[in-house]
Amino acid sequence: MEHAGTASLKEQLAELAGVLRSGSPAPAGRLLGLPELPGDGLWVDIAGAAAVAGVAPKTITSWLARRAPKRRPFPAAHRLLYRLYWPLAAVQEWRDAHDQAAAGEAKNGD
Repeated sequence: MEHAGTASLKEQLAELAGVLRSGSPAPAGRLLGLPELPGDGLWVDIAGAAAVAGVAPKTITSWLARRAPKRRPFPAAHRLLYRLYWPLAAVQEWRDAHDQAAAGEAKNGD
C-alpha cells in the first residue's frame, strides 16, 4: 500500500514540468521531503533534473551509467541516502549548454 502523501516519479515529473513551463517558482527543499543538502541554492532529485533537462528520468540514469551524452556528459550526481541529487544551477547550465550545442549542430547541418 502506498503512503497517502507519496507521489510516483511519473506524477512528480509531470508536476515539476508543469511548474517550470508556467514560470512560477518551483517548490523545493524540505517541503518536498528532501534532506538538507550542502551549499547554497536549490537542489533537485531525479524527477526535478529530468523536468529541467526536458528528458525522461530513465534517460538521465542511462546517461550517468554511460557518461553520456558524449559531447557534454550530464553532471555527476550527489548520492544521499541512496538517492541522487543535483544543484539546480548545474542542471540548468548543462541544459543551456546542451541546447546551444544542438542549435549549433542544426545550424551547421543546414
